[in-house]
Amino acid sequence: MFNTSISGLNGSQKFLDTTSNNIANVNSYGFKRSRAEFADIYTNTVFSNSHTATGMGTTTTTVAQQFVQGSLTGDTGNNLDMAISGNGFFVLANEANNASTANMGDRTYTRNGAFEINPNGYIVTAMGDFLQGYDVDTEGNISNLDLGSTKAIHIPSSTGAPKMSTKIGIDFNLPANSQELASDVKYSMQAFDPDDRSTYTAATSQTIYDSLGGAHTLTYYFVKDHTNSGQDYVDQDGALKTAPDDGHTIWNVVTFVDGNPTNLAGDDAQLYTIHDGTSSLVRTADNGHTPGDDYTIYGMRLEFGTDGKLVDGGQLPNSVIFANDGPNAVGAKGATSAYTLAGAMGGGVSNDQVLSANLGYTQYGSSKFNVSNITNDGYATGILENVEVNEHGLIVASYTNGRTEYICKVAMANFTNPQGLLKVGDTQWKESINSGEVQAQEANTGMCGAIKGANLELSNVELASELVDLIIAQRAYQANAQALQTQNTAMDSIMNIR
Repeated sequence: MFNTSISGLNGSQKFLDTTSNNIANVNSYGFKRSRAEFADIYTNTVFSNSHTATGMGTTTTTVAQQFVQGSLTGDTGNNLDMAISGNGFFVLANEANNASTANMGDRTYTRNGAFEINPNGYIVTAMGDFLQGYDVDTEGNISNLDLGSTKAIHIPSSTGAPKMSTKIGIDFNLPANSQELASDVKYSMQAFDPDDRSTYTAATSQTIYDSLGGAHTLTYYFVKDHTNSGQDYVDQDGALKTAPDDGHTIWNVVTFVDGNPTNLAGDDAQLYTIHDGTSSLVRTADNGHTPGDDYTIYGMRLEFGTDGKLVDGGQLPNSVIFANDGPNAVGAKGATSAYTLAGAMGGGVSNDQVLSANLGYTQYGSSKFNVSNITNDGYATGILENVEVNEHGLIVASYTNGRTEYICKVAMANFTNPQGLLKVGDTQWKESINSGEVQAQEANTGMCGAIKGANLELSNVELASELVDLIIAQRAYQANAQALQTQNTAMDSIMNIR
């Protein structure tokens, strides 16, 4: 009899302890409440009557963890705070270089995503454990989904290295109704002057980058020449010619880098000679040029059909601006007064830079000059200005040059039976026989939930329910104590019978 009440007292004490621990951790991020589970003690033999057996009390079978999703805090203002919306755990290691299968026993797992950066630039917990991540390629894809290949996540403090431009692109719509600048006595490019707006029809610029990450302005100048209508005209060399009567429109385009004439080369490059003394290119000494001498530069001659497209099918083949001085240099086409690309950039940069420009042209009936589809594969030096995590667990670094890079992917783990995990404190768990082997996972994939950046998962303890349980545990404890006292009184009565 006494043993029955004592087992009830022990069970009630376990209930009180479990409930008290839940209440104590109501504000612990990522904490999962526990539930004390009990079973009755009942013995029976072949010589006893089970219909009259009263049982021998209760026993604690387990203190089961309840991995129910906790509420999320919302935006915490710290991009390194992370919350898991769904199943899964963050993976931690106690050392920065603890990435190997042999050290898997040192891995711990948590739902507490309150992370920070330590003095060495690693993402760690408040207790100093290192958050683990997978290496990723430039697209954010991982090649090895294995917790043994994970490593501590390090946030780079260095500046982002620059990349010189090698491929650029831009599409132009040239105004079909614009004024023709050629006449029957003067070719349109003879008097071209970038400083005189009346000598060209339209202009636009885009930024390119040298080998050191320096930014330079590449400017395109467009000169509408004439429309073929069978008229006579004087060409670049002063020869009298008669244009076809096909309605095609002729345009010229030349390029400048940082205000310096730079040859636009390619199989269809056109050599233009500027010998009008009013042009700044002729009047000014430039790149060894004698004032008053003719100035020559390679550009492109564009011919548009009556459908507004280039007569070759609508897209001029890639045009290339060469920077080197070898056999493929722009100067190989003939003596020119223009700069090489490196020279136009001011020197001190790579002479091997070759810039391929994919230029698209149309000439439609609008009087407006439009540009679109501007692309550039180069970028300047950048300084790290922000780090955040997306729902797939990718750590994204943003730099002041507008570039973003994937640093790594936060490693996730899951278990067949999370309730079997071994509690080790600090809202961390370890793998056990009962939990099953750890399963490497990716966020927002399979059984693992998404990661919410700048959020934290609150404890899943419901305080009102725990207070009710606390009252129930107290009442049960008092009732078992009263039963024990009653049994003691009954025994005293029996002992006092004379």
